[in-house]
Amino acid sequence: MKRLAFNGGEISPEMALRCDMDAYARSCSSLLNFDVAQTGGITRRKGMRYVCDAMESESVLIPYHYDGDTNYLIELASEKLIVRDGSGNIEAEFEGGDDWSYSGLSKVRWLQLNSILLLASAETPVMQLAMDRDGNWTFDAYEFKNPPWYTVDARERAITVSAKGDGDYTVEFDEEEDDYETDLDTGDILRVSYYTQQQEAFEKSATLRDGVTIIEAVTDTTDFAAGDKIAMHGDTSCEYWVCTDDWTGSNDFTEGMTSPANYTENFIEAEDLTGFDDITPIYTLSSGSTYKRGDKIAFQSGYWELYTCIRAFTASEDYVSACNLPSHYPSHFIKGIAVGDALPCRGTWQFYCSGTWYGSYEVRRCYDTSELTGVWEDRGESFSRLGSSSNELIDGDEEEEECWVRLFITRTKYLGYDELAGGWPADSCSNRLIVYSYNHHMLLKAALQDDDEETAYYIDISAVPIEITGSIITYDWSWQAFSLRYGYPQVLLLHESRLIFAGTSSQPQTLWFSVTDDLNNFLTGDLDSSSMLLEMSTSTQAAICWATSRGDCIMLGTEEAEWCIQASDSSSAITPSNVRLRNYGYNGSAHVPAVCLNDDVIYCERGGGRVYQYGYNYDAAAYVSTDLTVFAPHIGTQGGGIISGTDVRKPDHKAVFVMADGTLALMTYNKYHDVNAWHRYNTEGTITSACALPDGERSDRLFLMVTRSGSRFIEVMDDDSEYYDNDGLDYVSEMVTTAFAAPDYNAKKTLSAAVEIYVGEETEASGVTVSMDGEVFVPLDREGTLKKGWVSLVGASGWTQHPIVGIRCTGRQGLQVLSMQG
Repeated sequence: MKRLAFNGGEISPEMALRCDMDAYARSCSSLLNFDVAQTGGITRRKGMRYVCDAMESESVLIPYHYDGDTNYLIELASEKLIVRDGSGNIEAEFEGGDDWSYSGLSKVRWLQLNSILLLASAETPVMQLAMDRDGNWTFDAYEFKNPPWYTVDARERAITVSAKGDGDYTVEFDEEEDDYETDLDTGDILRVSYYTQQQEAFEKSATLRDGVTIIEAVTDTTDFAAGDKIAMHGDTSCEYWVCTDDWTGSNDFTEGMTSPANYTENFIEAEDLTGFDDITPIYTLSSGSTYKRGDKIAFQSGYWELYTCIRAFTASEDYVSACNLPSHYPSHFIKGIAVGDALPCRGTWQFYCSGTWYGSYEVRRCYDTSELTGVWEDRGESFSRLGSSSNELIDGDEEEEECWVRLFITRTKYLGYDELAGGWPADSCSNRLIVYSYNHHMLLKAALQDDDEETAYYIDISAVPIEITGSIITYDWSWQAFSLRYGYPQVLLLHESRLIFAGTSSQPQTLWFSVTDDLNNFLTGDLDSSSMLLEMSTSTQAAICWATSRGDCIMLGTEEAEWCIQASDSSSAITPSNVRLRNYGYNGSAHVPAVCLNDDVIYCERGGGRVYQYGYNYDAAAYVSTDLTVFAPHIGTQGGGIISGTDVRKPDHKAVFVMADGTLALMTYNKYHDVNAWHRYNTEGTITSACALPDGERSDRLFLMVTRSGSRFIEVMDDDSEYYDNDGLDYVSEMVTTAFAAPDYNAKKTLSAAVEIYVGEETEASGVTVSMDGEVFVPLDREGTLKKGWVSLVGASGWTQHPIVGIRCTGRQGLQVLSMQG
């Protein structure tokens, strides 16, 4: 029987005689310290090359991939983190203690977002490791613009928030409230939500004009103080008209129609400008004006352009030659004069206007501050043109994120340098900004005096604070979800531009979705982009063990079952209104992150003894778990169970699992060609952690944490490694086939079986031994070099009817076997 390939991998003893199955002919009963190619050949693994000494205390390895050529290795211990380059040199290190500490390193999860590496653990706040463009590293708690909340629903019992009078607040809980809700820790954040009152920004014209300075230009002799209001004459146009029919303002004037262009039956635009030189221009027709047929009119129109100084302007220091407009100095001047105060808003607003006026109003918003020095974004403009007044109402909605909105008057009608007041909208116009009532989230940070809850007070840390007087009572409140009170998330992932956390000790089946494209903002709402809090409804409180994003869905596993989260409409992104959770199996998972190979998700079942592939099956029209250890269940159980895993992508896609006994179980994988070939690595010592990093066009580098003779080392297997482990240690690479079936042997008087292997590269025969039963290994019957090509291992003498072939390789040499026949 010919055995052309080995990409069935190592199979269990229970499969020893199942020659009726296709996998049997491609498999081995032992495959140790060999790599298996998808195409079927096996190659002796490279050695575990020394990189550097590891920390003395227990630690794990985490990959950090910055770009194609820049990669780092993170070593994390309970209270220390070291950043190393690929050669083991220390780039940065951070000490833990009061700020962070990891007691369960095996359950630390990580996710890289561009240059930020997030670390999550059940007992530690979410931390972020980041490198800036200059190569400087920081390691701090992940900052939330709006943190995730324990609940977004109304509570059974209300709380009372009262102002202390010094800007801080006190909070009174209901006497029947649970102790774990009322016990405080310094730094706890409490959300208190209540509806605001409708607000308006309006000022009378005289108030707005008060203190306005008229300038012709910004010069090298003019200074301005912060807060100064400026009016500057903009471009002026002059039109020339001839009266064609008597016009009397007392009879013919219409309010708001101040240009000759409004009265086409009485005026015509002049084609011949002779005689207009001595005509004094006017700026408006009025009810007191009178014109006779033949009268000439020079009609001038234009605007005051309005500005406010936001930072002191000292001409001797700040003036730049030929830059004569306030708009040339955006760090010192802002366009327009603010109408009233900035108004907090997280809902709808409207610019309401009425009456006759000429000029422009703008509504702007700012997320950072209510001061004019902030970055104010235009949200809409209402422009009432000269000669054609209009009342254009504008409105907007800031539901996506709370901010300040502000009304500015930016232009008014110009009536000459001696006439500022006449061009401003009259108070009767009632031009104002209205912000309608909305649900404000007040964020209060707990502060304890001498750790005494009796003297606790709260500081308002809202991004948009609204000071209250007296007290408010509300049922809409919640503590932040991640804290010592409730625990911290144990799972994190990125899906459709949302950062997702899952599984705290208090809420093991809850997922928190960030706002779309705003990864540290967990402000819930009704928009498609709003944050979401998703609580799974299951029969038990089995914790979420892993979750990963694949295409349009989130695949996740709990200790009890497998699930899929996606939009009810598969062509849409997940939103608060269409999110759907479905169950697709009951295998249950271990607390080991899933490994993604190609487009498949590989996860470990409860106890870490079996490995499943989870994905969509078109025949079943459902998500299905397929047992990848069905022919090799011993891989997990004999190794004591899987404790962690990683993936290698080059040269072949391969899952790498660290076993409890300190060995590695590996699986070369290609679903589309039915390849899931298990094989194992061991070494003199124990392997406790593994991670892989890309190395350009070369094979991925597999970094290992290895304990040898009581010392801990970081080692690597890559294209530069020799065929020996750290400190010159030899290792045995072993391949033992399943039995060769030869049914026609019974009809032969003399057995004449022969076994040949196809050697892919020259190999010294001295390091190779063979076996005819898989137990006793003897040297080859030749010396020298095994040439590339077919090589006979042994003759027919001594072979049984169902022979088993074994090959071992030791020493500082490789061995590649592409095929076998017998």
